Amino acid sequence: MQINAVNRRARERYSAFVTSMDLVLEALDALNPLIEKVDDNHDSPGWTVATQDELTGYRMQATDELERLRASAKKWETELVSREWRI
Repeated sequence: MQINAVNRRARERYSAFVTSMDLVLEALDALNPLIEKVDDNHDSPGWTVATQDELTGYRMQATDELERLRASAKKWETELVSREWRI
């Protein structure tokens, strides 16, 4: 009975983990319109922001890292679901 509770809790945590990755991916996809609004003119002295190309590169790098994390989570899914997660 205790093992079922641990497995259920582990499945719930894994599900929350996957859902969180999905939400982050959606947020990264939603950045495209915002990146397109960035003005690349840096005529004035003072504060500057990253260019559209830099921001697009950062978004792509974050997406790639998230996909790598997703692949690793899928690889270890049975291990993560079968054991209690330690925090």
